[in-house]
Amino acid sequence: MAAMDRLLPLKLAMPRPSRPPVRRPRLVQLLSGALDVRLTVISAPPGFGKTTALVDWLSGLPIGHAWLTLDEADNDPVRFVRYLAAAVGELAPGEAGPVEEVAPGRDPLQAVSGLAILLAERREPSILVLDDYQLITAPAVQRAVGLLLEGLPPPAHLVLSTRADPALPLARMRARNELVEVRADALRFTIDEARRFFTERMEVALDEPDLETLLGRTEGWPAVLQLAALSLAGRPDIPGRVRAFAATHRFVLDYVIEEVLAGLPPETQDFLLRTSILEKLCGSLCDAVSGGSGGQARLEALERANLLLVPLDDERLWYRHHALFAEVLRARLGVLHPEDVAGLHARASTWCEEQGDDEAAIAHAIRSGDLERTSEIVAEASIRHIHTGELSTVRRWLEALPIEVVRDHAQLCTSYAWCLILANAAGAGVVLGWMSDAERALESGRDAGPLGRAVPAQLALLRSRIAYLEADGATAVDQARRARELVSEELSAEVKATLRGLATEFVASGLLVAGDLDGAAEAHEEALSDLRRAGNLFTVGRTIAGLATILLDRGDPGGALRLCEGELERGGPASVASSPALWEAVARARVALGQVEPADTAARHALELATRAGDEMIARYARATLARIAAQLAAGVGSRTRPPSAPAGLVEALSERELEVLRLVALGRSNSQIAEKLFVAVGTVKSHLHTISGKLGASNRVEAVARGRELGLLP
Repeated sequence: MAAMDRLLPLKLAMPRPSRPPVRRPRLVQLLSGALDVRLTVISAPPGFGKTTALVDWLSGLPIGHAWLTLDEADNDPVRFVRYLAAAVGELAPGEAGPVEEVAPGRDPLQAVSGLAILLAERREPSILVLDDYQLITAPAVQRAVGLLLEGLPPPAHLVLSTRADPALPLARMRARNELVEVRADALRFTIDEARRFFTERMEVALDEPDLETLLGRTEGWPAVLQLAALSLAGRPDIPGRVRAFAATHRFVLDYVIEEVLAGLPPETQDFLLRTSILEKLCGSLCDAVSGGSGGQARLEALERANLLLVPLDDERLWYRHHALFAEVLRARLGVLHPEDVAGLHARASTWCEEQGDDEAAIAHAIRSGDLERTSEIVAEASIRHIHTGELSTVRRWLEALPIEVVRDHAQLCTSYAWCLILANAAGAGVVLGWMSDAERALESGRDAGPLGRAVPAQLALLRSRIAYLEADGATAVDQARRARELVSEELSAEVKATLRGLATEFVASGLLVAGDLDGAAEAHEEALSDLRRAGNLFTVGRTIAGLATILLDRGDPGGALRLCEGELERGGPASVASSPALWEAVARARVALGQVEPADTAARHALELATRAGDEMIARYARATLARIAAQLAAGVGSRTRPPSAPAGLVEALSERELEVLRLVALGRSNSQIAEKLFVAVGTVKSHLHTISGKLGASNRVEAVARGRELGLLP
């Protein structure tokens, strides 16, 4: 029997779908644009429609094409080259020579160069598709494909459809623009494609919200969308079924287990199951959780194998599992190893705590079920996050714990009292109740460590705050001074500086209520020293806002604005710039100056920051400022387009150096960065900025950039 007769025709036939596929013009266009290069790699997990996309593309293409579906037996070099030759013969009918050349005892790779010559002699565009290329693992066969690729003539094009990246020099080809890659992101269904798929192919009518829910739930994974459609077809209450669709649905479980997990080595399955508890993955975290090593290399290998791993950064250090895949893995972990789940979360929590990731450490600690350890992590983290104004976050952590656990822990009770009073979320009676619980927990001796030693000073500070809110300036001052005296010397230097700084700031607040502006200003300045030493820049912003308030009360809105903006420039975007109190003070100063538009911007920013943090008091102040702005506009006071003093045009031309400084400011450079760039002192940069603002009629660097763009000085 001739060699050609022993070949399986099915391997050389392009698959034919039972029903016409959903048309995806964007994929057809993407693939058609690849014909000018040597190689296209379509690399994605199972069920992402790689083969369907190729069939759709080739069916409408007036170019000769051949198809070879690979299997594990094709790792035999002789068998592979014979089938490869047969596929090339489909492009050049009657040319069976290369097949006959692959005889027993001869090197099959020698035939590959003959195949390249055959394609070159054809002198016409042609496409050769190797489907399921991930099954090719034999180095000899991989070399054969590499040789074919190297000798491929310009009119010919090779397409590899695979679940894992091929062992080819992809990086080099990428750099030479010889490669087009179509990956999972491109193959995911868009909302329009999903809509057509459900209506035309699956005959399931979905409302737009249900369609968006399913698309988000599956992240556009075509095979899982098809499974969802099967589960919905002909069923009542489709919206309810869409909401209930989850990874525990038997269709999804069966598909992922059979198509994705079953063929993996046991150690890879175990790694995937154990890391499924993680929202984000990196090498060292995976090692900590799985108890193994080489986590980073394993993650990179999983990504190359398209095992539904999504990179989160360009450096490929952080990843996440596909959301639905992760839920399948977690469900399977709960079935196969339910006794391990708590321990996995505990190890993840320890790693995250060591890395300073409080949010993840607490989330995993809660899921570990270890309430004692969770309460300690929350207690310590709550102090830090209260001092940075993240009241909503701290309250969420506290309310995730059983109330009896919170009430038995002095710092947890104290932290809850802080959240309530700073957010203006409860009256004095409720706050005092939590403070009483804190004192009772202290008396029991359960909080004898460092956290417990910080509680007495905090309770005095809370009493000062309550007195301040009740306009009792004298008591506010007395309790704040007592708090400073109660700061234990056994605390860390940072905690001591923070508590003393807060106590002095509360003294200033009490003096302000009592009408002692000079004393309040002096106390604010003293508080700044401790707060800066502690690195507590969020509270620094609040203290600067207090000083600005005093300047406003003294009738110096310009001084208040300069103070706030100087601190913003000094502190940088990740520190005082997150203080809603500081931005609210900026807004009030601008209102007093008649600068309505920038005042409106600052007040809205303050409101956004305060709402996000759960600081209802500052949010209320910001709303009041916005109401004043609206009243000014209604009365025809001020302008929403330009401060009253701003000129209609440029007062004086900017020098070349001033233009250079303005361009660097527009790029977001700080004064010190500009000074380093221009080899000048920071003071010189400030002088230039002062001159620039004067010439442009701007009151700060943000307005200067906007004015520069308006006048065509900046792009």
